[in-house]
Amino acid sequence: MLQVPKKVQQNMLVMAEQAQQLIDTGNKQQLGQWEQQQPYYLFILDKDQHEMGDRKMHPHFAFKLNYARGINALLDSRVNQPIFAIPLKDGNQLMVQLPSQLHPAKDFSFYFGLIQVVIAVLILLMFSFLIARYLQRPLNTLREASRSLANGDFSVRVANAVSDSTVEFKSLATDFDEMAEQIQMLTERQRRLIRDVSHELRTPLARHNLSLHLMRKRVAPEHQHLVDRLERESEEMNQLVNEILEFNQLQNTTENVNLIPLDVESLCLATVPDIETLLGKQQTLTTAIDNNMPLVMGDSRLIVRAVNNLLGNAMKYAGEQAHIQLISALVVIEGQAFVQLSVEDDGHGIAEQHLKRIFYPFTRIEGARDKQSGGYGLGLAIVKEAMAVMNGAVNAENRQPQGLSIQLLLPVMNK
Repeated sequence: MLQVPKKVQQNMLVMAEQAQQLIDTGNKQQLGQWEQQQPYYLFILDKDQHEMGDRKMHPHFAFKLNYARGINALLDSRVNQPIFAIPLKDGNQLMVQLPSQLHPAKDFSFYFGLIQVVIAVLILLMFSFLIARYLQRPLNTLREASRSLANGDFSVRVANAVSDSTVEFKSLATDFDEMAEQIQMLTERQRRLIRDVSHELRTPLARHNLSLHLMRKRVAPEHQHLVDRLERESEEMNQLVNEILEFNQLQNTTENVNLIPLDVESLCLATVPDIETLLGKQQTLTTAIDNNMPLVMGDSRLIVRAVNNLLGNAMKYAGEQAHIQLISALVVIEGQAFVQLSVEDDGHGIAEQHLKRIFYPFTRIEGARDKQSGGYGLGLAIVKEAMAVMNGAVNAENRQPQGLSIQLLLPVMNK
């Protein structure tokens, strides 16, 4: 940085060539005039350091000749007016004094200050990065725990994973654990209450059925239809209790559930004949099950229950002339292979805003499909819990131009 700028050097070399040409002419007066016309304070000297032109040298300039330097020499960091010696022929020299406004150190303080600012910013960024990394770890731990809690894992705890040195985060993690513990306790109480109530209902329902059976023998024939109605209501109540118990059982299933390799094709082919007997007069059911599908890890009872629920829903809600399909396919999602079982119909589908809600327990979308028969909104919730137990998933989407498609994703067995 502290050298004569290249452009200034080129100007000095051009002036040296002009000076040599004037020396060759031998006109002393022309040399003096040329020296005065240049933008720099300069003199052409002979080998004895005497002026070759008629221009008189300032004494201060003459003193500074002792400190003349080459054109490529390094300059001081302090702004001054150094003199440069450019050699000519026969020992002559062109002495040029550099103006202070062209000295490279003129902007040195600015650049030095800029460098200081840049260094300070870099140091600040480095410390900010280190602090951010230091704070990011407990934040990431809390974020992952929040996601797990939102996905239903109420056993998640983070206090032990957060460093004791960060007092604020440690306190937040402790509060988070207390909240998760309270939610887990309330959820377990709710599930226990539902389970206990459902179990307790079975006894009076059994007595009710026995009373109906005895009543049928004593009721006059013209009133038998009332007994039939009571029996249907009792049967629906029994079905509701059974679904609640099964849903509660799936929710409380441990992660150590026994999953075994299963052939999806054989399960589906064994299920379809029983379902076909429930089809309406104008309803049809077709299957497209690939016999080359790999084995999946699952529970045969849960898979059959899920397929039965989906096919039963399609028969109930897709319409009297519905065409229902059971299709298998092999799909890969985020590097994981799944066997996909799709139950599709050509009914009216479900409004887009309700698609995500249909897997919630006790959800019944009134008016979304032509609902002609019962149901308590637990069938699809049981399907979702069953797939979660088998490390699978269930998705629903509307078909084009109309209809609904629900896909069961069963993880393929690792070879």
